[in-house]
Amino acid sequence: MTSRAWNILGLLLGMLGVGFLFKWGPPQPPHETGISLGLEDNTPIDGSGETLAEHNKAVEARRQFYTKMSRLGLCLIFLGFFCQLVAAWCPNSD
Repeated sequence: MTSRAWNILGLLLGMLGVGFLFKWGPPQPPHETGISLGLEDNTPIDGSGETLAEHNKAVEARRQFYTKMSRLGLCLIFLGFFCQLVAAWCPNSD
């Protein structure tokens, strides 16, 4: 591959990674204030009959998905930088 191709690949991977981070962002610490009442796992929480345990399971699955996608975005950005670094080292054959 030429240095130009490595550079373009790096830029594309970086842009894709930034898009992932924009959409799914890295996990943030909670900034909630106050306290909440504790409910038991089998307590229905809305009119659909969903229980607290089902809700918590769905929230945890969504949290894991967001964490994976944000890490993938960071990896893509680092791969993009690596490709650009390789482009800087490649002999220019344009």
